[in-house]
Amino acid sequence: MEYDREMDHPSNGVSILGCLRPTFADEESYIRRLFRHVDGDEYLSDWSDGEILSLDSKGDRSNNGSTLYRLEILRIELFSVYGFQSAISLQDFQDAEPDFLVHSTSAIVERFIERGIRCDVALKALCKKKGLLVEGAGLIGVDSLGMDVRVSIGREVQTHRFPFKVRATSEVAAEKQIQQLLFPRSRRKKLKSHATSFRDPAF
Repeated sequence: MEYDREMDHPSNGVSILGCLRPTFADEESYIRRLFRHVDGDEYLSDWSDGEILSLDSKGDRSNNGSTLYRLEILRIELFSVYGFQSAISLQDFQDAEPDFLVHSTSAIVERFIERGIRCDVALKALCKKKGLLVEGAGLIGVDSLGMDVRVSIGREVQTHRFPFKVRATSEVAAEKQIQQLLFPRSRRKKLKSHATSFRDPAF
């Protein structure tokens, strides 16, 4: 399924083809209003290298001759280290919204990092299960579709994607799926058995 492929092989590069054109009068007026100073007499624009821009009462171009440009996007393509390349619909791009976990990622990652060696061992075990023999592994990112793990193999460092079974619909659901990936039921039983044996040598 296309949805499964997107989760298993996320893009890590983007190519945007477009052309620059001068903004129309109404577009420029709107943009400059966004950067109006509190006193309403001057405009501060990032596109003018820090220059102070002034507009006349009609909202025409500033008297210092600066011009704002707009990028008209013609084509967007996503690239992946896994060999996949796909074009993105411009309408889909315009309608796109950030992943709902964008403001929760750091907190989720931090909570798992706090588990220390237990989380590190679980990450390496997960990599081994997927056929990756790594020397070190660390959780670096999470979104509603899966998690990203930075692994080290000798001097080489790579980032691998581990997709969730289903799209997470909340922060709690995302953490639960990470928990299931790192500590599946069979592994939890094994860890519990080892802990019991350690406490009772006669067991």
